[in-house]
Amino acid sequence: MHDQRAALLQHNIGRWAGCFIRLNGDGFEQARFPTSLSVKECDGLIQACLSYEHTGQQRSMTFQTLPPAMQVSSQGGWSLGPSSITPRSWVAELCVVHQKARRRIVVRHGVSGLEQVVYVVETEGSRTPEAPVQRLQCRTRSAAELVIWEPEDGVELLLDQRDRQSRDATACGLRWTLPGGTVRQMVRRYDTQGDLLPLSPAWP
Repeated sequence: MHDQRAALLQHNIGRWAGCFIRLNGDGFEQARFPTSLSVKECDGLIQACLSYEHTGQQRSMTFQTLPPAMQVSSQGGWSLGPSSITPRSWVAELCVVHQKARRRIVVRHGVSGLEQVVYVVETEGSRTPEAPVQRLQCRTRSAAELVIWEPEDGVELLLDQRDRQSRDATACGLRWTLPGGTVRQMVRRYDTQGDLLPLSPAWP
């Protein structure tokens, strides 16, 4: 049986230097700032501390067992969000990891569509992450009722920009195709009742 906690620790423990890029609901960059994230296990507790380097502000989270609605893949990718949603606001966070690099998104859905996406590029250690140099303006294409943004080559964000109604199934996803063809992917899906669905390899 897949051990989600073990997979999370195996691939995500360490100190990650990051670049947070805030995008508006149309995929245009609004701001970016450097971060540092420490993830470790101590006495059975998983401890995560995020530091915003430009302000010195910190946010911490400590847990022993994984949050009930957290999903973790065998490759260490993970997603967080509510166990069920309504057409009201909801937030999802997704992460994929390959060796010493990660891509992450925090997606904020409002009552009338997509409000904000934070795109995060992270590298383990103190080396500056290789974030896109140019100010981001995501390429966009349709994917049935959803859309796919491309913030940089090889990275796709599956998003829902609709003014979502009751009984509208939805999803939020992150797919990273590396130069050698390796794919890292996480998709968080909700059915027509608003309930969280199990992880699946489907894309989009």
